[in-house]
Amino acid sequence: MGEASHVNVVQQNGDCTGVVKDKTGEEIIGASVLVKGTTNGTITGLDGDFKLSDVPNGAIIQISYIGYTTQEIKFTGAPLDVTLIEDTQALDEVVVTALGIKREKKALGYSMSEVKGESLTQTRDANVANALAGKVAGLQIKQNGTGVGGSSRIIIRGNNSMSGNNQPLVVVDGVPIDNFSGGTDDYWGNGNVDKGSGISDISPDDIESMSVLKGPAAAALYGSRAGNGVVMITTKKGAKGKGAGISYNTNFTFENPMQTPTFQNVYGQGGWVDGKDGAPGAYVFDANKNGSWGPKMDGQSREMALGTFAYAARDNDLYKDFLQTGTSWTNSLDVNKATDDMTFRAGVTRLDNKGVVPNSGMERTSINLRSTAQLADWVSIDMKVNYINQKTNNRIKLAGDPDNVFVNYLMMPRSVGFSDYDSYASNNYKRADGSPAGWKTDHATNAENLYWNAYRNTNEDKKDRFIGFAALDFTITDWLNLKLRSGMDSYNINYEAIRGTGNPYWETNGSMTTSKETFKEINSDFLLTAKGNWNKFGIVGTFGGNIMYRSWSTTGANSGEFIIPEFHAIANGMTHGGTYSKNRKQINSIYATASMSWDDYLYLDLTARNDWSSTLPKDNYSYFYPSVGLSWIFTQMLTKMGKELGPLTFGKVRASWAQVGNDTDPYMLRNYYGMDYNIKNGVFTVNRKDYMVNPDLKNETIESWEVGLELKGFDNRLGVDIAYYKKNAKDQIMKIDVPSSTGYKQKMINAGNIENNGIEIALTATPVQTKDFTWDTQLNWSKNNNKVVSLTDDTKEQLLSDASVTFLTIVAHEGGSFGDIYGTGFQRDEKGNIMVDENGQPMGTSDKVLLGNNQPDWMAGWTNTFTYKNWSLSFMIDMRQGGDVFMGSIRSGCINGSLEETLTGRDGIVFPGVTTDGAVNTKEIRGDQYWSALNGITEAWMYDASNIRLRELSIGYNFPKSILKKTPFTALKLSFVGRNLWMIKSHTKGFDPEAGYTSGNAQGIEYGSMPTMRSLGFNLGVSF
Repeated sequence: MGEASHVNVVQQNGDCTGVVKDKTGEEIIGASVLVKGTTNGTITGLDGDFKLSDVPNGAIIQISYIGYTTQEIKFTGAPLDVTLIEDTQALDEVVVTALGIKREKKALGYSMSEVKGESLTQTRDANVANALAGKVAGLQIKQNGTGVGGSSRIIIRGNNSMSGNNQPLVVVDGVPIDNFSGGTDDYWGNGNVDKGSGISDISPDDIESMSVLKGPAAAALYGSRAGNGVVMITTKKGAKGKGAGISYNTNFTFENPMQTPTFQNVYGQGGWVDGKDGAPGAYVFDANKNGSWGPKMDGQSREMALGTFAYAARDNDLYKDFLQTGTSWTNSLDVNKATDDMTFRAGVTRLDNKGVVPNSGMERTSINLRSTAQLADWVSIDMKVNYINQKTNNRIKLAGDPDNVFVNYLMMPRSVGFSDYDSYASNNYKRADGSPAGWKTDHATNAENLYWNAYRNTNEDKKDRFIGFAALDFTITDWLNLKLRSGMDSYNINYEAIRGTGNPYWETNGSMTTSKETFKEINSDFLLTAKGNWNKFGIVGTFGGNIMYRSWSTTGANSGEFIIPEFHAIANGMTHGGTYSKNRKQINSIYATASMSWDDYLYLDLTARNDWSSTLPKDNYSYFYPSVGLSWIFTQMLTKMGKELGPLTFGKVRASWAQVGNDTDPYMLRNYYGMDYNIKNGVFTVNRKDYMVNPDLKNETIESWEVGLELKGFDNRLGVDIAYYKKNAKDQIMKIDVPSSTGYKQKMINAGNIENNGIEIALTATPVQTKDFTWDTQLNWSKNNNKVVSLTDDTKEQLLSDASVTFLTIVAHEGGSFGDIYGTGFQRDEKGNIMVDENGQPMGTSDKVLLGNNQPDWMAGWTNTFTYKNWSLSFMIDMRQGGDVFMGSIRSGCINGSLEETLTGRDGIVFPGVTTDGAVNTKEIRGDQYWSALNGITEAWMYDASNIRLRELSIGYNFPKSILKKTPFTALKLSFVGRNLWMIKSHTKGFDPEAGYTSGNAQGIEYGSMPTMRSLGFNLGVSF
């Protein structure tokens, strides 16, 4: 109970005043103070003070605050001095679950994790999904190595689908949004860029909380798209306060690479030349060579492709001499107001980013307006609109694209300096003949000029997006209410790419490409909720329905090669043409739930949903899936029985089972033809898809079950949550190869069974807690096992990687795991020794062999927060153990003689192996021969993807209220913040093993990735 002083006074009504504090004597701001049974209430101010007018003598004053036990004190006319006590039981925590239904967390029969919004705004990222990395057990966030605004792949409890999307559904305030992902599966890039993820448009400043619904039981009510789980975002509303609440946050960070590979600075441009007439050969300078297989740099002047310069290592560091220090400046303003009958919030966020690659950057503006109102005793309304405008200049080209500066740098001779290009800057980095000023005298398929990549071959994209909803809530009786809601997600993305005149590849006179992508999804739903309580038994039942309508179209235009140089217009092309595509999809659904409770310790949840999908044939377009969950809070039961529990304050056992269906993309049931007209030769062509459609497709099914145990003890200072799950994805919609005699390459079928099972452990603890000092720690650990149980009778392997990747394949092989990597291995004898040929060079296998899998053995995240008076220190370490990755950047850097590893054996090296007759190899080969021989052996470039990194760091100071009393501020916090600060352990020699160029299912290939950026800066938060 709270501590209160009472003095009897003779009066009927009066002012009730007082102060609310915690047990340490610290004033509590924002505690609710209410005259029980009335609407007469307020919240405590900056000093924990409050005042209620016209309070009857003898009225009960109710004081409450999140995380504390509610106090009830009789008003006698005297001021109240209230001390709130922390609620160590914490059994009534309310969370938002599927369809926006609020539930007590203790009642849930499945695993759910929640991340509060304040943890997303300190060490922020341009893509809010990345802020979840390491914070949720079983959640894997993999950020593409494609720069600021790039995509991230989100996977919950492993991969389910061989041909479909394995990422979770993203829901904002109950409305699903499109979490599109960029990148490419093409190893050679071919002009592709990563335009980012859909979730990155959500401003972290608008987020109240993010919930991760991990299993089908948690997400079943969201239907077909929720088989991979749900990331549910709840945004902020207006909050009650004295006057309008205003807060401002500014975050400014500097960005540079977290880690970089080490390059050699001993040898320069050139190559090996054999001697004549018995004379020995030598490494010689050659201005028409890529890479650095020339002689030792001696500092002597040489005639190079760019001019006469010293043959020496001069300003040749990409990371210092070409890249620039990037900056990100985020400013957000939040204005909110609430009364007894309405709330209003307006949030504006602006992000300005200067990229580390010259001539690149991003601007994003987000405006979020939300209001709720009690229109009458029986009806309320909730409305929100969120507008996002984003412009990005010169995203990096991906993978092996000739405009990817990070690929080109691996080939750049170490004797070429970036200042060598200075004299060409005034002529747009062109030679007199209009060709790129490159490090080679002759051009073939590359500009050999990173400035050409950055300034001449450019791209730009602009995005406008609206996300919003309107909802009406009708209170029909005290036990029955109806909610009607309609929400929309709509965006346009306009993209433009220019290739400069003089380009040595593709269109040499220059070209222009444009595209416009238009997307709209409308979700309209109703939910009827009834509830009742009879003594110890309670029930809440719902019945609802949803109509989801989606339309998507893309329009493209290309100029072909320019007629007039440098005139950037589609009409200026020799062979200009266009493309157009459109698809539509609709799903109609009904669903129902029944949540039953017994004596506040036993809970049973039942759900059922039926979907009708327009993408499946009429005979199969209806599919039903149920779920059941059980939660038993045994400590609550034992307490009611009068049992002593010692240090144990909370204990719960949970179990659940669910099925979730899934449909397919539009237009998979019939053969459709595309049309093309060549404006140059006037030829009109008709083409069809290269796969056979299946008019009898049916839905995929994901079936899962999980059990869990939650324990808390020692006044909630120690807690553990353990979950074990198993799920099987059956009847997968996939394409399999067919004989060429059919006229097709593949056909659509239902087949396959992929199984995931694993364990998740989340530990929370407060090892130290005193009046002035607190240490909180959270550790999560998860392990997922994946197995391809079956495919088809005729097909035992499904290709996941793109056809452009010829040196390896990533597959789902029956009996193996999703994402197994096959490639050329070292040829070995029966003892495991690597075999060499007669030239002393390693031999590769004739067939592809299993080399690994990119999925980690386990993942973990460890967060620690220390507070001392007004100071706070927080850091998070992200860990990944196991998994394999093909490092294409290391391969390119080695075969071009650029990386430090190539210093060894330049003049001669003996490969450790045995000859075909079993003798130890003694034949010496040159360094360039050694690395050239390894070039074609995939196994040589496979690396352990394990890594440990310091993901986040924040050191902050909350200015005390004693100082703020003399200012207009109610709160002020200044923090030093950092993200991706330190790669503590890695095996990939300065490259990030998690950086890739695709968000698709073929994970485990790195090539030309941009370094992961370290950000350091300051965050200032102010409230008025």
